Amino acid sequence: MLETSMDLHLLHRAASAYYLDGLRQAEVADRIGVSRPSVSKLLAEARRIGMVRFDVLDVPTADLSELAASLRDLLGIASVRIAPGDQAQRGYRGIGDLLAEELGELEIRAGEVVLISSGKTIHAVTGMGGMPQMPGVLIVPTVGGQQEPDPSFQTNETVRRFAERTGAQPRFLFAPALTSPTLWASLQADPGFRSVVDLWDGARAAVVGIGAPYRGRSSLTSVVPREEPALQDAAGDICLHFFDADGAPLTFPGSDFLVRPPLEMLRAIPTTIALAAGAEKAPSILAGAKTGMFSSLVTDLPTAQAVLAAAGVEPPA
Repeated sequence: MLETSMDLHLLHRAASAYYLDGLRQAEVADRIGVSRPSVSKLLAEARRIGMVRFDVLDVPTADLSELAASLRDLLGIASVRIAPGDQAQRGYRGIGDLLAEELGELEIRAGEVVLISSGKTIHAVTGMGGMPQMPGVLIVPTVGGQQEPDPSFQTNETVRRFAERTGAQPRFLFAPALTSPTLWASLQADPGFRSVVDLWDGARAAVVGIGAPYRGRSSLTSVVPREEPALQDAAGDICLHFFDADGAPLTFPGSDFLVRPPLEMLRAIPTTIALAAGAEKAPSILAGAKTGMFSSLVTDLPTAQAVLAAAGVEPPA
């Protein structure tokens, strides 16, 4: 669904008249019976919510299909999709479009489960229009995050946004990302909590982010210690599972009480789509592929080139 306080039908009429019929804004105002300034507001809102979308094509600087094939072979995964340009500067629009393509090809059916993690990229793309409709599909968070101050780590909110965009059914985890031993024991006995985490097992697909290396990382859930010695060599994380450059898991005091699916459960998901953009994530992507926690990667051109360079692989001509 498109989130707005304005009349969707009026937005559609204004956008169609202006962008499809080629009318001037004054002519649109006459057609739909509103003022000229109102037309400008309607058109701006139609763009904001994704009812109207524009693509500014990049001048080709690389063969994205060949680059994707090189990266797929390097990482040893099933699929790589690459958006042109620097997607971090474009609000991750291209990554959202490619995620929509991948999810659409999966043909996920009612009653099946799609897991969603937290993070800046995930939060951005799950609020975009153009996602495939998935009525009856269950959208389930992979991590807790009820008390997070950063919206990017409020996983329930991300799940809600994505469910609204896809017509799916959201499920929520009312728990922090990191619990105390006492709360952990209480949650294991709570039917509401169990009814959600039990959906992790047997999920049809997952959409996850790849966190950047721990040292110098600017975006991090509040429950993970900022100066934890055990994580200094972490190349990144997926669903709060931190790993080193070889893909080996790293733990820290209290990590046993993180609300997250077990590693074996994540590795068993048939299709896990990882989203990552930013050259600083090159070592995270390389190490993350070794963990077996994702089967598909959606990234952008600068990041793909940085990954190949970090691995010492010449990009295709």
